[in-house]
Amino acid sequence: MKCDNVLKFFEAINQIPRGSGNEKGVSDYIVSFAKERNLWVHQDSANNVIIKKGATKGYENAPTVVIQGHMDMVCVKNPDVVHDFLKDPIKMIYEGDYLRADGTTLGADDGIAVAMGMALLDSDDIPHPALEVVFTTDEEVGMLGASSLDMTLLEGRILLNVDSEEEGIFTVGCAGGRKTNSVVPVEYVEPKNQEFAKITISGLKGGHSGIDIVRYRANANKLMARTLESLVENCNIEVAEISGGSKDNAIPSISEAIVSCSSIENLDVQCKLLQAEFLNEYYNIDDNITITVEKTENTEVFSDESTTRVLTVMNNIPDGIQFMNLELDMPHTSNNLGVVSTDENGVSMVCAIRSDIPSKKIELYSKIESLTKLANGNTTFRGDYPAWEMKQDSPLRNLCERVYTEQYGKAPVVETVHAGLECGLFAEKVPDFDMVSFGPNLLDIHSPSERAEIPSVERTWEFLLNVLAEIRE
Repeated sequence: MKCDNVLKFFEAINQIPRGSGNEKGVSDYIVSFAKERNLWVHQDSANNVIIKKGATKGYENAPTVVIQGHMDMVCVKNPDVVHDFLKDPIKMIYEGDYLRADGTTLGADDGIAVAMGMALLDSDDIPHPALEVVFTTDEEVGMLGASSLDMTLLEGRILLNVDSEEEGIFTVGCAGGRKTNSVVPVEYVEPKNQEFAKITISGLKGGHSGIDIVRYRANANKLMARTLESLVENCNIEVAEISGGSKDNAIPSISEAIVSCSSIENLDVQCKLLQAEFLNEYYNIDDNITITVEKTENTEVFSDESTTRVLTVMNNIPDGIQFMNLELDMPHTSNNLGVVSTDENGVSMVCAIRSDIPSKKIELYSKIESLTKLANGNTTFRGDYPAWEMKQDSPLRNLCERVYTEQYGKAPVVETVHAGLECGLFAEKVPDFDMVSFGPNLLDIHSPSERAEIPSVERTWEFLLNVLAEIRE
């Protein structure tokens, strides 16, 4: 296999838990890897790692090239899978032309970039210019690592970002974004009803809240809000807890609620009616939506007024595509209600806003903030990151297009993407960076169905080497 070394390093880093916020172990592993090979290495307080390797013979006068990807992965698993992302390695399964995990995310987003970077650094027979390989942290939770990276340590102004998920598509611009957290306070009271049930909405496809937002897949949290509002009206339920989703940048595939009711049997009947309604709405989009009801223990519940306020915000918070770019047939602006949770302070709703128009990003945030205020709640934000504007004149893009066409016998697709890339932060800090993002075919990222197409990884690795071979002066 042409990419054996790439897969070897991917398997190695997948033995180390590396969810967002938990990258210290993999960062230290990469630092040790660099030191063992006597390479220049820098690790900062955010656990970002920069490794420098000199040019090979014949490339001494070529410009330095930056290879960039992120260490962290989205940690999502199927409900029936026992896996602790803080300590368990990712179990990898080779299945024909594909590599997947066992009921969890695979971490090919963006572990493949890390593996390719390590394979380049490990090689002694691949021709290349001087390399600066940059591995960042916390990309999936607001690009926090790239935000704090000291760009003055980088000499290169040519940057190859390996964080795209479709072979043959070069990304040359991306949306900016903002993570929001809206908290609606609740008052707890003793229940009037005698029976308690857990309602679970599951079976949804989920997916990436930027790439997959155009597929109009169902959002489990939004379906739960509709379900609870209907059950309050038709079954006089009282809500005790709502929880759904695990990552703000993943479309939630499961949502749960604890409620009190007068009859679990009647509750189940109403939920089956709602399930049929949702399946009809999402026919051929999300065909496995399931609503289950099971008996659970008694607890305190929200007051009626608190329930109304919470469900009003959940039902009316913008979700999905909000503004389209009709010329490019892609979203300008979107929002994803990714995570809902309940604690003693109230119900928290975490969203991921994306937009390539800064003013529309602010407008959408203001809508969410105003809606929450009407419910006596408050909204804060973090992880604000800029859009990456496409350069009209890009020698790197021209080179990548030529190399791709020669290798594949056809031209690549060049586009901007409705997702956040760290390239936006690199461009903001160093405007003269010339950047292209590419990658192999990765399917259903940010979900337990994530898988990497191995032949595509091989071809993409070959493409990367071909590009580096062409950068001589």
